[in-house]
Amino acid sequence: MERKGGVAVKPSVFFVTGATGFLGGRTVEMLLDAGHSVVAYGRNLGAGERLSGLGADFIRGDLSDATSLTRAIPKEAIIIHCAALSSPWGTRSEFEQANVIGTRNVARAALEKGCPRFVHISTPSLYVEKRSKEMIRESDPLPKSMINLYAETKLKAEHEIDRAVADGLSAVTLRPQGIFGPRDQTILPRLVRVAQKGFIPVIGDERVRIDLTYVDNAVQAILAAVEAPESVVGKKYNVTNGEPVEQTATLKFLLQKLGFSVREKKIPLATAWSIAIALEGVYRAFPLRGEPMLTRYSVCTLAFTRTLSVENARRDLGYNPRISVEEGLRRTIEAYR
Repeated sequence: MERKGGVAVKPSVFFVTGATGFLGGRTVEMLLDAGHSVVAYGRNLGAGERLSGLGADFIRGDLSDATSLTRAIPKEAIIIHCAALSSPWGTRSEFEQANVIGTRNVARAALEKGCPRFVHISTPSLYVEKRSKEMIRESDPLPKSMINLYAETKLKAEHEIDRAVADGLSAVTLRPQGIFGPRDQTILPRLVRVAQKGFIPVIGDERVRIDLTYVDNAVQAILAAVEAPESVVGKKYNVTNGEPVEQTATLKFLLQKLGFSVREKKIPLATAWSIAIALEGVYRAFPLRGEPMLTRYSVCTLAFTRTLSVENARRDLGYNPRISVEEGLRRTIEAYR
């Protein structure tokens, strides 16, 4: 394929899983804008119809159905695997089915269909533990145990990709952190629900710094991984904007621009951790619908700095985020309004 700024310019056929989700949907849009043919695979009919209107071939399906999945993938299509159960709470069977078995099925189908490049979207939740960590590299040791079932099953999904690579799949894994932007249905709605209570919880005493990734930059990284040489196959890459921000200040700025008057509510770390453990225990024991107000994962997210090194993605993939956090927030606020 020819290259232009790290993006494929020769028309290709792409198969995108999780296409009716946030990252998957934006990936489909940007691929169509670049002149590619796209098969968009997902479960949300309304979102799928929107993608069809843009020119994608939408197929409603579930990754658990291996036969239908394989039938849906065009021969020698480039596969972008965005689908996952991305949630801080759920049952083990739900996470295993979506993240492990689903990934196994699509990887096997990719091998059968002669996929020339497979980009797997993983998560930096693998790094989360009860302490601050800065400039985390992909080679740094992972925690001895994962913080929740989402992280645990996404790690297992990476192992499924590793096995497929050993069988000949040309796969690259990306770990994008804190993806945000217009049509986000995860981070921003959660923030708004918190803001409606009139405060932002600040856990512990640390001024927490985090990395974010504007959605178009995440797609840019995906396309760079598609075009990268065979030397990247089997490797994992962190993806962020590469400009850490102070968490509470950024949240307050965003919510104030959306018209919310919020204040900080400080909670001691030990108190928050004890509440999270107790709530998780109650929700597992009964079990209760929905998710606990506080989990160990959310405590770690709010209480500890976590920034990632993107040096390897810059060097190996030619990744260079084009849209700053400031500009991304402006676009997000404008779209939300």
